[in-house]
Amino acid sequence: MSPEALLIRLGYVVRRHRERLQFSQEGFADHIGVHRTYYGNIERSKQNPTLWNLQRIALGLNMPLSDLLAEAEALDLDRAVREPPAPPRRGRPPGSRSR
Repeated sequence: MSPEALLIRLGYVVRRHRERLQFSQEGFADHIGVHRTYYGNIERSKQNPTLWNLQRIALGLNMPLSDLLAEAEALDLDRAVREPPAPPRRGRPPGSRSR
């Protein structure tokens, strides 16, 4: 698999898990301590995250980094994009406060 294909799959998997936790992109970026634009670019496959930031994302998603990468590697992207996406969520998750 090419590095570009892995980035696309990783962005898809990260987004899916974030949405299951009912975080907005901005809320999740705040939660893991990265800039919202940087995090959004990871989900859109426009940013190649460092190992350090991949670990932060995995911890924020409550999963081991190895599981996150394995899921991204095993993802059937053609099938995944045919599934209806979760409805977009705006703002911060309930109970979260601005800093």
